[in-house]
Amino acid sequence: MASILYAWEFGAGLGHMGVFLPLARELRDAGHEVHWMVTQPTVAGDLLANEGFTWIAAPTVQESIRPGPPLTYADILLRFGYADPRALFGLVGAWREAMRLTGAELVLADHAPTAVLAARTLGLPVMLFSNGFTAPPRRSPLPNMRPWSPVPEQTISQLDFAALAAVNTVLARHHCAPMKQLADLFDVAEEALVTFPELDHYADRGPARYWGSLPSAGAGRPVEWPTGEGKRVFAYLRPECMHHEALLVALHALGQSTAIYFPGMNPALQSRFAAPHMRFLDHPADMEQMTREADIGITYSSLATTTAFLLAGKPLLLLPWHLEQFMLARRVEEMGAGRLVNPEQPPGDLRAVLADLIDNPVWRGNARAFAAKYAAFDQQAVTGNLVRRIAEMLDDTTRTTP
Repeated sequence: MASILYAWEFGAGLGHMGVFLPLARELRDAGHEVHWMVTQPTVAGDLLANEGFTWIAAPTVQESIRPGPPLTYADILLRFGYADPRALFGLVGAWREAMRLTGAELVLADHAPTAVLAARTLGLPVMLFSNGFTAPPRRSPLPNMRPWSPVPEQTISQLDFAALAAVNTVLARHHCAPMKQLADLFDVAEEALVTFPELDHYADRGPARYWGSLPSAGAGRPVEWPTGEGKRVFAYLRPECMHHEALLVALHALGQSTAIYFPGMNPALQSRFAAPHMRFLDHPADMEQMTREADIGITYSSLATTTAFLLAGKPLLLLPWHLEQFMLARRVEEMGAGRLVNPEQPPGDLRAVLADLIDNPVWRGNARAFAAKYAAFDQQAVTGNLVRRIAEMLDDTTRTTP
């Protein structure tokens, strides 16, 4: 059987690894050796230690300061080493050595563009294991990720050219053919969009193959709901959420039975909002239970949590704090299945927003329409389909290797 390298370079939290974990289990059961290379080793320890997997730290550089928020995927790359050919060459070299040491025959890249570039220099096949955001449409220049804020085409093109120059310098040093456009970086053996078209961060992607979402990694534990009349609310928050304190004020005043998972929460803040109807969890919640029993979900626009609630036909309140999350939240709001709390604007009356989400049947109806559309969707089948496709890719590699 084969050696497979899961590569995670950009991002934070449990989301990336949690989505991949069910597939990793199936690949291991099929006899493959799965190596994890992750950007947050401490988080990996929380998730993988009891699974029998080992992990190593991915090579990364500290984000460089650039004016304004990121405009395109190229702009993100420029913030993480792609503005400096020397730095990029060092990063690629580290990824290459990891692939050599693990004997990788296939790279599963989860928001890991430098791993994709390193695999190209070694002639290794790559599956882009993507939620949509990490696999931008193949256009030149790469599209503006903030369409609500028009940007001159020349500015967009300059971002592409700058990143492409560094990439081609590295390719030349490894005696590889140059790329004609930055979008060629994502020209890989397989693009696995593990999401639904309605939740694709790029609404105008065009024709594409969507695999659907993977099942939960099953890392959560059952939750006993606190006392409280009326509806049940589940919230999954992070300290980075811009308006989390305003939200806690609203939830406290609303008086509904509320379960909150808030890793990294300030203890003083938790004490301040302690109440019989507010239960703060010290562990991840069983998402199957939450989506079945809660009436609405609140999240920082985590793709896994957002998708799970929509598949259960439950509306959402979304508090994103960075661009990827914001783009997803806009898609949910556009379909009328949730409300977006803009981190760059005052939060407004969140108690009224929550009451509307709970009481107004329109939100629930739109969420149920999404759930009905995918009622026959089998998340377990997605894992099996991906395992079969990976086996095909490995067979192709074996047949083409001298």
